[in-house]
Order: sequence, then structure tokens, then C-alpha cells
Amino acid sequence: MIRAIYITVFILTCASFTARAQDIHFSQTIRSEFQLNPAFTGAFSGNLRGTANWKDQWQSINNSFRTYAASGEVSFGKGRRNPTFFALGAYATRDVSGDVQLGNTSAGLSFNTLLQVNRNARFCVAVNGNFTNSGLNTSNMQWGSQYDGINFDPALSNGEGIEFVPQNYFDASFGVAYWYNKRDKNVVQHAPYDAKIGFSVFHLNRPRYSYFTDNTTRVPMRMVLHANGLFGTRNDNLFIYPNMTLVKQGAQHEILLGTLWKYSFTTGSKSTGLKTETSIAFGTDIRITNIFDAIVPQVYFQMYSMSIGLSYDVNVSRLNQASNYRGGFELSLRFTNPDHYTHRNPFRRSVSI
Repeated sequence: MIRAIYITVFILTCASFTARAQDIHFSQTIRSEFQLNPAFTGAFSGNLRGTANWKDQWQSINNSFRTYAASGEVSFGKGRRNPTFFALGAYATRDVSGDVQLGNTSAGLSFNTLLQVNRNARFCVAVNGNFTNSGLNTSNMQWGSQYDGINFDPALSNGEGIEFVPQNYFDASFGVAYWYNKRDKNVVQHAPYDAKIGFSVFHLNRPRYSYFTDNTTRVPMRMVLHANGLFGTRNDNLFIYPNMTLVKQGAQHEILLGTLWKYSFTTGSKSTGLKTETSIAFGTDIRITNIFDAIVPQVYFQMYSMSIGLSYDVNVSRLNQASNYRGGFELSLRFTNPDHYTHRNPFRRSVSI
């Protein structure tokens, strides 16, 4: 009976939280741009990029959150005489939590237009469409009203007025961004090699989403402001990468602040692209919600066109009494297919993060 009560409380808590449709979360923001801004689609040095993400959060508590994602981006219409080129992105995500496998499965497409401002900068405008399916495994649920005096009978009504049928909805998002990529030797010496700042709004149509029979709950809009920059130092092979992410969705908000240091063992060729970069980057982000929530150390290894990212959320909030400071391990894999000749790319190959 006690087990049934604990499961019931846990399910109601998760259902209440998810009914507000808080979106998935990755701490490696530089490896999950699709959750930041559709206007970052295609804003990189190359033609094709694919990324895979995996996160296991609060495993020490109750298998709380396991999140998977895969995304791909392709740019087209590039050329010296074309002041505008375009990019198309696709992604899919799966988020599962708890013993009842409360989860969301989403798939979306982004279309980005990258307009040339000058030789070193582009203004990006993008739209995104997304389809989401949410549900849970009711066979693992037990309610007090389903106890017949001997056993729990899942055929009996749960008496909660909740219909645990899959929820489906479609929503649209919008984003703008300014992308700076230094190509000229004549620009200011201390200008960044690469920098982005963008603002996006997700769930513009606020679709209905609720397990309750009244079905009046709507997905709150999520607003994201993100900025980053890759700067050189006096050491030609050492770079610094500060970044900031501000997120607000309904009553929830989050701030991610951090800095990475990058050391390049070899750099890519600016003329042919045949020699690619080998590097290591490491640093720490901090996450602030209503409280100081977590410290996120992270490291990235790049060799040729492949990159791997590792990070761990160290929980420092009062939840550490249950988590014992253990948060979530996160892994990312990325492949980038560079442009092999400068004339095919409006931005020459450059140092990237």
C-alpha cells in the first residue's frame, strides 16, 4: 500500500509538471542549437552537420529524466555572388521520466534564411514547425481506488478524472539572429572569430495539452535569448569562448552562464579546407533558476570532422540532500562536413567551437 501511495504521488507530481509542457533540457547548449533558436540552423562553417545528444539526469533519485536527440542541418544556395543562402534543419527528441515512463517524442523542421549584412556578418530569420506526442505506461500505475481488498486491479477506474491517453499537438516557432564570422584581416584585431546573438519564441500558437478531461491547459511560450563569442588570445592556438543563455517558459526561468577555453593543435586550411582542426575545449557553466541550481563542467574533443562532448551537471541546490550532488551525465557527438573550396562558402573556413 505504501508503494502505491509513493507511486501515486510521484505520478501526480510528474503529470502536473509535464502538463505545463516544460521543454526538454540539454546543458551542452553549443551542441543543441535546435533547442535555442531555429535561426542558428546552418550558421556554421560547412555544408552539412549532424549531432546526437544523450542525457541521464538524477539517475540516483528515481530514473527521473532520460533525454535523447538527433539533429541534422544542410545549407544550400551558397556562392560568392549570392548575398543570401538558406539552411534546412531536422531534429527528433525523446524524453522519458520515472517508473511509468512519462515521455514526450517530438520531431521538427526548421528553415533559415541567412542574409548578408557585410563581408563578415549575416542576419538570420527562421521558422520552425514541430509535432509532439506525449504519453505514459499505465501498466506500471497503481491507485488506491484500484485496490479490491486483495490485489490492485488496473481494470478499475482510478477515480482521478484523468484520461491517460496519448496527447498530440503541433506548434510553430520563430527566431532571429545576428551571426558574425571574421573573414577579413583588416577588421578590428580583437573582434571575435565567430559570434552569435539571437532571440527566439517557441510554441507561438500555444497548443492545448492536458491529461485532464477539461483540456484547458495550454503549452506556455518559451522565449530564449542566447549569445556567444569565440575570441583569440596572445597565444595563436588558445581561444576563449564565453556564452550566455536566458530561458523563460511560463512561471519557469533559467540562466546559463559559462566560459570555455579551447586549444587548437592544428587548424583548418582557409583556402582548400583539406586540413581540418584538431583541438580540445574545456570549461564550466553555472545554471541558475529561482536558486543556484547546478555547476556544469564540460569538455569537447575535436579531430578532423568529428567532435565529442562530455559534461556533468553537479547539483548544488537543496535537492542535493537526495541527489548527493549527483546531477546528470551528458554526451554529444557531432559530424561536420566542411566546404572544400572557399568559393563555395561565403565564409572561409575558420576556427569554430
